[in-house]
Amino acid sequence: MGIFSRFRELLKAKAHAALERWEDPEQLLDHSYEKLLEERKRIDRAVRDAITHRNLIRGEIADLKKKLERLHERAKLYRLKALTLEREAGDKDKAQVERYNREALRLLAEKARLEERLREAEERLSKAEIRINAMKEKRIDLMAKLEELRHRKEELKSEFRLARAEERITGALAALEGDFGDVDLTLKRVEEKVRQLKARAEASTEMALEATAAAAAETALGGEEALKLELELEDELTLKAERALRELDLELLGEGEVKPGALGPATAELELFTVAISGGGTWAFPAEEKDEIVRKLNEIDEELTRLNAEGKLTRERFDALYGEIFKLIRERGKLVGRDVPRSALQKSEPDLRLPPEDLEFEEALKLLEGRGLIA
Repeated sequence: MGIFSRFRELLKAKAHAALERWEDPEQLLDHSYEKLLEERKRIDRAVRDAITHRNLIRGEIADLKKKLERLHERAKLYRLKALTLEREAGDKDKAQVERYNREALRLLAEKARLEERLREAEERLSKAEIRINAMKEKRIDLMAKLEELRHRKEELKSEFRLARAEERITGALAALEGDFGDVDLTLKRVEEKVRQLKARAEASTEMALEATAAAAAETALGGEEALKLELELEDELTLKAERALRELDLELLGEGEVKPGALGPATAELELFTVAISGGGTWAFPAEEKDEIVRKLNEIDEELTRLNAEGKLTRERFDALYGEIFKLIRERGKLVGRDVPRSALQKSEPDLRLPPEDLEFEEALKLLEGRGLIA
């Protein structure tokens, strides 16, 4: 190794050591918490803007319906005049009858254009509702993370202060020992430092190997397996929190006062059938409804697949049929984590998986040509 390479490595080592001394865990925790707070504000603004946009669309739809009703009444009036004049005057006022009929046709054509605008506005309203629901569910998840980080942040700060106080005490004791130490003690301290350095080096090597293995595993698993691992970790944390809550009730109330299920539905073991929506949470249904729900979902999936195979699947037809899937789920299911606790599930992996609710038409065509929408 040349002198310049050694000098560069030495500068890196010094810089890392300086950063390690300056880095304050309490400040890092506070910064992470502030970032989540800013994310919550951003989501709140997005939800507010989306609701404003939805309300504007609703107002537009109401205006279009009023205009359609007026156009229909006017067209009906002109047509009635034409029929009455034709019946009473015959061919004498044929020109006037033609004028009435042309005006009625013009009004009906205008009505048809407004009906097309109304259909487009209703589609935009439906998509706006979907976006609002998705953002609200994301906000619920973020609020839960904020609360968890707030409690964990205080715990870590307390542990850090205790560790720092212990370090200062240890340093003071070491200084006292140094004042009265002899050569043997000096040798022992040197041996201890060497042992610590070797242990740190081995730990660094082990962590590097684990990080490499984790990266390879994540690449091999793919998005779905990573999501599965995340759900399993989240369920494990939820179960630990619920067990701790029960232990707290036992401590406060006594064994005789805490009945099975007294902690609410989170401890009740329910037999549930679950459907996971990508980006839309997991929805639970009673197990006895599984066959009915699966049958209805398969019917929609098969109908979409058939229309696509026959070349008859349009964007409008897809939006209508695809929307029925999520309408059925929201009307019949319960959102896990909000309406149903995760601890109530007997298994962490859902029975069915669905694409996102705002799936693009082109992406849907690719899925229908492959395995279908339901996995």
